[in-house]
Amino acid sequence: MSQVQQDKMTTTVTPSLRNFLPTLIRVYGIIATFVLLLAIVTIGNPAFLSLHNIFNILSQWAPAGIMAVGMTFVILTGGFDLSVASGYSLCAVIAAYVGQTQDPALSFFAAIAAGLLFGLINGVLVAVVRINPFITTVGTGFMLNGVALVLTQNAAFIVSNPDFAFLGAGRWYGVPYSGMLLIGFLVFFGFVLAFTVYGEAIYSVGGNYEASWLSGMRVRTTVASAYVLLGGCVGIAGSITASQLNSAQSNLDPAIIFDVLTIVVVGGTSLAGGSGAMWRTAVGLGIIATISNGFVLLDISPYYQDIIKGGIIVGALALDMGLMRLITRK
Repeated sequence: MSQVQQDKMTTTVTPSLRNFLPTLIRVYGIIATFVLLLAIVTIGNPAFLSLHNIFNILSQWAPAGIMAVGMTFVILTGGFDLSVASGYSLCAVIAAYVGQTQDPALSFFAAIAAGLLFGLINGVLVAVVRINPFITTVGTGFMLNGVALVLTQNAAFIVSNPDFAFLGAGRWYGVPYSGMLLIGFLVFFGFVLAFTVYGEAIYSVGGNYEASWLSGMRVRTTVASAYVLLGGCVGIAGSITASQLNSAQSNLDPAIIFDVLTIVVVGGTSLAGGSGAMWRTAVGLGIIATISNGFVLLDISPYYQDIIKGGIIVGALALDMGLMRLITRK
C-alpha cells in the first residue's frame, strides 16, 4: 500500500515488522500528540472544554483554518504560496471597501472574486510559465500588499452597516457561522481529496510530476487549480476577518502565513508533495489552536508562542523525515 493510501485511509499495512512502529507513529502519532495536549490544557484549566471557549476558538481560527485547507492542496502538488498574508489583507480591504456602500453579500463576493483572481495568476505563473513557486508568490505577495496600500492609503476602511458583521460575528444557537464554514470546508475538501478523481490527481502530480504528465494527466491544470482554490479560501478568510472587525486595513496580519503553514506542516502533510490528508490539517489546526488558547487560559506569557510554534515546525519536519527514512530503508 502506498504512503498516499496510508494517509488517506489511515491504515498501517507494512511489509515487515521493522517498519511497523515508525509507520504507526507517522500515521497516528499526531493524533496522540493532540489528545495529550488536550488533556494537559484541560487539567490546567477545565474551562478549556466549555462550549463557550470551543465556539470562540472556532471563530478565532476560522480564517487561518480555511486558508490551511487551500494550502493543503497547494502543498500536496509540491507547490508553495507565500502571498497568502498579503492576499488575505487585500481581500479584507476589498470586502470592507465595497461594504461601506453596498450590500454585505456583494462585498464578500467581491473579496472572494479577488482571491480567485490572484490565485489564478499565481497558478498560471507556477504551472504554465513554470516559475519557482517560492519566487512567484514572494513577488505577487509584494504586489498584492502594494495594491492594498494604494487602496487604503495606509488608513482603515470602517463599515457602519450592522449586517456586515453577519458572516464573521453571527451565531446560530451560539455556534459561530465562521466556525461552521471552517468545519464544512474541512469535511467537504477532505472528501474531495480522499474519494474523487480530482483528489487522486492532486496526489499523483505531487508524488511524481513527470510520471503524471507522461500518463496523459493534465498536470498544469491540476497545479493551477490548487492555487485558484487557495485564492478562493483566502478571499473567504479575508471576508470573515473584515466582518468580525467591521473594518480592514493593509498589513492586516502579516504573521498569519506562519499560522497557515504551521497548521499544514504540523498535521503531517509533506512539503515535498504527494503525501498528506485533510484530516491531518484538521488535527494540525487543533494542535496550534489549543496551544494558542492554552497560553491564555494557563496564564503563560504570549511572547513564548512564536518560540514554541517554531520549535514545533522544526521538530515535526525532523520527525517526519526521520520516520520516512526508517520506513523506506531496505
